[in-house]
Amino acid sequence: MNDGLGNPKNTKSLLLAHKTPPSMGLGVRSDAEAAVRAGIRHIQFAVRPEADAVAIDEYLKSLKPIPSPRLVKGKLSRSANRGREVFESAGCASCHSGELYTDQKKHDLGIGKWLDEGKSYDTPTLIEVWRTAPYLYDGRAASIEDMLKKHNVDDKHGKTSNLTNKQIEDLAEFVLSL
Repeated sequence: MNDGLGNPKNTKSLLLAHKTPPSMGLGVRSDAEAAVRAGIRHIQFAVRPEADAVAIDEYLKSLKPIPSPRLVKGKLSRSANRGREVFESAGCASCHSGELYTDQKKHDLGIGKWLDEGKSYDTPTLIEVWRTAPYLYDGRAASIEDMLKKHNVDDKHGKTSNLTNKQIEDLAEFVLSL
């Protein structure tokens, strides 16, 4: 249902969607192609020629990431380099792994509320996450720091509860530099 009541607000970026299945916040579509076609049917309530879906697929595939404005002369800042170490030691890389910073799996991070409680969410890519605030499926985290400090139930979203404010800032700087 697309009524917005108890349904995730799918804030995932469409950038790299065709390279990072499954699709949708809950991973309910096997891949971006299936999501495009379901969107035409169930959001636009339309019957369109397959060529329209193919054109949307091709457009989405053509989107390319651009360097983060947080980079310094194209490289990570000192803070972001420290944050990369925190990213590894806090366990963030266990789910946000590889070249696209996603394991392409669903995880229950304890973030679901009301009708969404207990649901597993697709691990989004962190590429260009600097563009996509607010964060989490429903946008309740205004910033990466907010997500790591206030919305990381039982350290399921990386072991961040014992990090210092400076470590959280460095971690956020790394993530926002991707």
